[in-house]
Amino acid sequence: MKFKKRHFIQTMEYIVESIRKYEKFNKAIQEYTNDTNFSGFFMNDDFLLDLLKELYDDKSDWIGYWLYDLDCGKLAKKKSIQMKGKNIPIKTLDDLYNIII
Repeated sequence: MKFKKRHFIQTMEYIVESIRKYEKFNKAIQEYTNDTNFSGFFMNDDFLLDLLKELYDDKSDWIGYWLYDLDCGKLAKKKSIQMKGKNIPIKTLDDLYNIII
């Protein structure tokens, strides 16, 4: 069974939206309670991430790198990834998919 790019992107968009909703929810709780030490709730979609990593054979954890280290691509720079002396883009979900595939 071949897994398509659109399936990957749709699933990642769902995960990114979930992360953003958790961030908004946590910020609202902090503002409402004035509790600046509130560490917040975290997305519990690890099963979905693990499934994507398995289906797309992401042994290097590019998905995790893109989501967490690069804040869903927002922190990606020209030199975030270099392979064989070339800069490899990783800003978008298309870029991420291309790296994994």
